Amino acid sequence: MGRKRKGGEKDEVVIRANGELITLLSKDPSILEKIYTLLPNLEKIQATHNRHRSIYHEFLDGARDKEGELETARYESISQMRMIRGIANLVGKHDPTIPEKLGMAATPSASKRTPSPPITPMNLKVVYHKNEVVARASGVKGVKSYEMSVCESDPLVESNWRHLTTSTHAKRIVLSGLTPGKMYYFRIRALTTQGEGPWSNFVCIMAI
Repeated sequence: MGRKRKGGEKDEVVIRANGELITLLSKDPSILEKIYTLLPNLEKIQATHNRHRSIYHEFLDGARDKEGELETARYESISQMRMIRGIANLVGKHDPTIPEKLGMAATPSASKRTPSPPITPMNLKVVYHKNEVVARASGVKGVKSYEMSVCESDPLVESNWRHLTTSTHAKRIVLSGLTPGKMYYFRIRALTTQGEGPWSNFVCIMAI
């Protein structure tokens, strides 16, 4: 009879699954090669970062036709960061200094795990409605409060952001105190007793 050991699976299940994996990899060694090729290295990360930053500044300078390219570049940057952090978390089980060097908080054990902060409100939009600037986003289940922040210059610099308002709902948040003719960037996050959620992607609009 197979016994469950550290990892939660029975020995015969793990042995059989690993044997099948070895057979598949032996039949087609290119599988591992392709996996290694997809892993980001410093050169790939730097190239993606440079492209994202370049397209972003073109967009800020008025090249609105770059919006599609900007979304693609943003997705590539986020994917690479998530992949590196995911690998670092796995490696951190054997060498905790790896995630620490990347500025990642240690993953709490299951017995000491604390409630997770809320997820990010999605689909943030800022529109004009009846002579008001209104923010709208998809609410997060169980969240009773949301914070909006605003930026009037480079939104990639965190210190340029400031608190704008707090609301008990995400579907309609009136944004006041804006100067006509000025470009503003907005973002939203959920607030709970467990802490502050991550910020959403920012959106921009010119006040009129």
